[in-house]
Amino acid sequence: MRRLPDEERPEVLFGLHPVLEAIEAGTRSIDRILVAREGGGHNLGRLLRAAREAGIPVTHLPREVLARKIGGRAVHQGVAAQIAAVAYALPELVVAAASADPAGLIVMLDGIEDPRNLGAIARTAAATGAHGILLGTEDTVGLTPAAAKTAAGALERLPVAREPKPRRRIETLREAGFRTVALDPRGRTPWDEENYGGRVLVVAGGESHGLRRSLLEAVDARVSLPLAGGVESLNVSVAVGAVLFEILRRRRAAGKGAAFARIPGGSP
Repeated sequence: MRRLPDEERPEVLFGLHPVLEAIEAGTRSIDRILVAREGGGHNLGRLLRAAREAGIPVTHLPREVLARKIGGRAVHQGVAAQIAAVAYALPELVVAAASADPAGLIVMLDGIEDPRNLGAIARTAAATGAHGILLGTEDTVGLTPAAAKTAAGALERLPVAREPKPRRRIETLREAGFRTVALDPRGRTPWDEENYGGRVLVVAGGESHGLRRSLLEAVDARVSLPLAGGVESLNVSVAVGAVLFEILRRRRAAGKGAAFARIPGGSP
């Protein structure tokens, strides 16, 4: 396994009581809770309930793996918390901002494993005028230092929120008038023939398995990108970028483009 450079290693808080206090106080933006499978103290149930209520993902792993992640000498009591490199927004605020704009645009990601893909998508979402990103909590990477580094400043201006119930969120956005579109290699609608008018939610899945069936069944449409022979798939950040820039192209052509500010190191 490749050792992460120091600047890409997340800050870690360890010990059952410090982690529990951080969750309940809400003063630190926690990316993920790591729990040893072999016990964790009598307050572990309280900690897990608090994490669930706060929408914080929990990963259970062998005690020796946890020790390697946070340092063998740390007295971790079977519990550690990885601190997010950038504070998470509330999902309701992301939705409210997009709902207030006739051309509201949200990106939902579920099952993304590579933080660099998340960072690249965040940068593209910011460049195309998206109002924010909703991240699933199941097997989905968070706002790690590596994601922030790849985003190259975009996360400072693009809100990202954890969404513990992505299917329900898709359904409520559909009911609110959003056109919900999933990227699916088996989708019958080409990406450049879909209707992106009005408010839009773009949904994309992980690098290995794509979107879960339950989410594919919840959207209005599934779009695919054509690939030349011999190429089986696109990187998820490239695929999302192609769809987001198609939406931007359509909106600019229709005179509905938003005001685009420059992001560090890039162009509008």
